[in-house]
Amino acid sequence: MLFSQVTDETDPLVVVIDDAHVLTHPDVLDGLDRFVKGWNPGLRLVLAARSDPLLPLHRYRLAGQLAELRAADLAMTHEEIGKVLAVHGVAIPEPDFDLLVARTEGWAAGVRLSAMRMQGTERPADFVVQLALDAGSIGEYLVDEVVQRLPEDHRRLLIETSFLDEVTGPLADAVTGLAGCGEMLTGLARDNAFVFPLDPTQTRYRYHQMFREILRYLLQRREGSDVRLLKERAAAWFEAEGDLGSAVYWAVQAGDRTRVASLFARGGLGYAFAHRQDMSGLRLRELIPASESAEPSVAAFAAESVSVPPEGAAAELDRLRAWRSAHQVADQELLVSCDLAELILGQKACDVAAVDAAAARILDAPQSGPRHIQGLRAAVLLTQAATHFWHGRHEDVGALLDQALAEVRRDGPDVLELEVLSMTAFVDSFWARTNRAETGVQAAHALRKGRGLGVPPLLDLATGVRALVAGDLGGGETATQRIALPGAVGADPALEAAFALVLAGGLFAHRREDEARAVLHQQAERVLPPVLRAHRDILLADLDTASGRPRSALARLDAYRGTEFAVLTSPAAARASLASNDARGARDCVRSVLTSPSAQTGRLALLDAMLCDAQIAQLAGDEGRALEILIRALDVGRGEIILPFLKAGDTFTALLARHPDVGAQWPVAMADDALAAVPAQRIPRELPDPLTQRELTVLRLLATTMSTVEIADELCLSVNTVKTHLAAIYRKLPASRRREAVLRARELELI
Repeated sequence: MLFSQVTDETDPLVVVIDDAHVLTHPDVLDGLDRFVKGWNPGLRLVLAARSDPLLPLHRYRLAGQLAELRAADLAMTHEEIGKVLAVHGVAIPEPDFDLLVARTEGWAAGVRLSAMRMQGTERPADFVVQLALDAGSIGEYLVDEVVQRLPEDHRRLLIETSFLDEVTGPLADAVTGLAGCGEMLTGLARDNAFVFPLDPTQTRYRYHQMFREILRYLLQRREGSDVRLLKERAAAWFEAEGDLGSAVYWAVQAGDRTRVASLFARGGLGYAFAHRQDMSGLRLRELIPASESAEPSVAAFAAESVSVPPEGAAAELDRLRAWRSAHQVADQELLVSCDLAELILGQKACDVAAVDAAAARILDAPQSGPRHIQGLRAAVLLTQAATHFWHGRHEDVGALLDQALAEVRRDGPDVLELEVLSMTAFVDSFWARTNRAETGVQAAHALRKGRGLGVPPLLDLATGVRALVAGDLGGGETATQRIALPGAVGADPALEAAFALVLAGGLFAHRREDEARAVLHQQAERVLPPVLRAHRDILLADLDTASGRPRSALARLDAYRGTEFAVLTSPAAARASLASNDARGARDCVRSVLTSPSAQTGRLALLDAMLCDAQIAQLAGDEGRALEILIRALDVGRGEIILPFLKAGDTFTALLARHPDVGAQWPVAMADDALAAVPAQRIPRELPDPLTQRELTVLRLLATTMSTVEIADELCLSVNTVKTHLAAIYRKLPASRRREAVLRARELELI
């Protein structure tokens, strides 16, 4: 009959069957199947259903006869939700609107019912955060249309697992005491009953947010002991599965003080430390019972190590050491937790000896048995590497990070591997090893995207340092300002100060001194490791010098004289000495950097010292030496390190204007009017006796730090031949020594 009704293919007949999921009679399904098979271009069949109808959909897909609109396709967009609210005359602030979008997840009926509920109310935004169950509300709809229509065992499954963010079949079996929960969850997801699979194999599920709120409301109406029992079962299941972090969490939620203490003392701290779990809101210390026995005492110290701020870490570390001296603990699990608590407290207290001692004991302990914690060794090595770095023991950092990376790739979580890669990228960025830093950042981002991980603060810090070193002040400020520090167990307590210093450094280079000083003063009372303390004082000293208070700057830096960080602070002291008209003092500071073998002397410090040295030569009237130093500084910077040149400002504007060949290589743009104010010298570009091609090659190598022997080796010539070329170069330029020859060649733009 339907086929006979089709008269024109351009105006097809559309047949709509609503609630197609209720069609189960074989004859009806067979008729629909024959209807589809006898396809007519002038006929369209639309099936609307809450779950897949019992038809061979896979055949229709292969035949190209099927177009599907699923829940994700039907979800309303932000713009569409806004239009629905507008039709109902509802206007709410943007944060409340975003929350409404998140709660409804674009579910059209939920959006419409929300808009109807808010229409005409004085404070419509209040509804966004409230769960309504009155007539016409979303709650009533979900209870009547979804929950009440389910079989009893399905309702019980959903309600009793609603407190979980993710549900699996085995977990649901353990929590509810039912059997076959995995099959029920699969069926619920297939029927589109607000249950969504989280993985392709459909082993992990979540509930629609508003649906879960209704289920939780129904769960809360039960007796409190019943709900606590469900959470205790969840804690026991996670403990049996080895997920001690989740086990601790649900034991806390259940208020099971004994289980919380046992879990945290016997692997819970190590698990949270290795997996970087945030336990800052669990109030662990309040839940762990006071006791003289070993297990609760160790749990209390472990919880204290997580919650104590850096300012109180040293005192807590002393208390833990005193307790260990008075109590002989033989249990290996408790000993590891004690050592880990000492490690965390030592890092917070900036006690590198405590960190190393605790790390050595943990790394020597056997890592096997029922409570073996994957990634613990890697996390300990990473903590050691960070502590050594912030204490200036840079020669150890690379080896520790390499060991940590090897350990985490053998036996560790992805989040920890990402943090190790991020720390490596940050260290390379700090030392201005630009190529290695870029490679490290790319490797970290590749892992992050491949495993679906967030951006760790260390990776943002590495990006901020790289941008600052490269003179991208806006990029550095953006990278540091977007950072949100987590409360994860084992998170480096020095990171907050490091972010502040990078931000302040960018502000100072941008000539925003007041803002930079305000950022630094926020760190004045913090417990800082030596490297960060030195960098903070360097920035404060530079701010004093820029504000016309060089003596105050020198007084601030005087504490570093004769210490291992003297080399690090010497360029700032040289700048302050120059501002005080003490050229000799400035020269001594610069010389200590240029001649020091200290591990603190990186390319940044070296460039700072070289530019100060050039300024000293310029003030002494030795323009040739100043120019030579600037040329060497450009070679050291290689166009990658811009910050020291940026901080130099207009110090060398006149000199560079007289030598435009060098000025053309200057990595920072100079004002045109400043350059125009200094007439450039007219230099003859022709030599009476031109250099040969081989002599030009030798001349270019002469401008480097290569010796005559090294030049001969580079060109595969004998030393005597190179000396012959050098004699010809000196005669033709003319010049009497190497430095004069290089300067003359640059004036003539030969190199």
